This record gives sequence, C-alpha cells and structure tokens, in this order.
Amino acid sequence: MRSMKCSGFSLLEVLVTVLLTAIGILGMVAMQGKAIQYTQDSVERTHAVMLANELMEIIRSTPSSLQPNAADSPLFDSLPAGATDNCLVIDDALLETQVACWASRVRMLLPDADQASDAFVACTSTTPGTCDDDGAAIEIRLAWSAAGEGCLDAAAESLDDTLCTYTFRSQI
Repeated sequence: MRSMKCSGFSLLEVLVTVLLTAIGILGMVAMQGKAIQYTQDSVERTHAVMLANELMEIIRSTPSSLQPNAADSPLFDSLPAGATDNCLVIDDALLETQVACWASRVRMLLPDADQASDAFVACTSTTPGTCDDDGAAIEIRLAWSAAGEGCLDAAAESLDDTLCTYTFRSQI
C-alpha cells in the first residue's frame, strides 16, 4: 500500500490568520476615524487663522478708529452681529459693514460660533490675555465648538475641552 501525503492548511491555522487580519483591519479603521477628526480640526484652525488675519487687516486699514470712544471701533468683547445685506456695498459706515461681513463669515466657517460668542475678543492689549485702553498691540481671540471628542489642542486656553480657541496678537 502506498501512503498519500496530504499538505495544506489546518482549520486552526486559517482561523488564526483570519483573526490577525481582522485585528489589523480594525486598527486601520480606528486610525482612519482619528485621521478624519484631525483633518476636521485642522480645517477649523485654518479658518480661524484666516479670519483673525482678515480682522487684523480691517483694523489696520482704519487705525484712526482705535481712538478711545470711537463710534465705529472694530474692537469688541463678543462676536458682533452679522451683516444682513450685501457685503459688497460701500457706504458711509464702511468699517461697521466690514466687521459685520467678517462676523457673517465667522458664523459660516466656524462651527457654533454664536454659542461661543462670549469667548470672542478683539481689543487693545499691553500684555497677552488682558485688554486695556493703553495697549499698543491688538489681540484677537476666536472660538468654536470642537468636532468629535473635543478640542485636539491640549494647550488651548479654552473654557472647556469642547471649546477651541485661537488667539492672534500683533502690533498695529
């Protein structure tokens, strides 16, 4: 009698291979979820940087409006009202219209900006984090609600972990 030699994989080997493959795929899915969250956070931070720079340029275009008690001052301690009319119209209240149009873009680009309105600041400042009338620098702080598990910046000066902030400080 001849003996036949069988070769191949046993059921146990196949099950171990399937288990290891499943663990690898689940790890990749979890990594993809975090990558999406970090990408969304990056987009929101990019919008905040762009909006802060835009507001600084609005302020720099009219430095005379920074005088104490200026009626059309672009400085504020909460998110200003947005524009309801055409932002392309040039009228007598140009600075006020520019800031209102800027506030409309903030509401459009930063999630839940109205809910974080009290965290928005544009003021003169002598030291970072404080507002005073004697300051030579402009400090702008924008805020928005974090997507996902919270604000991904551990060093953020936020009121809680779901409120992300971006602070921009510059000389005029």
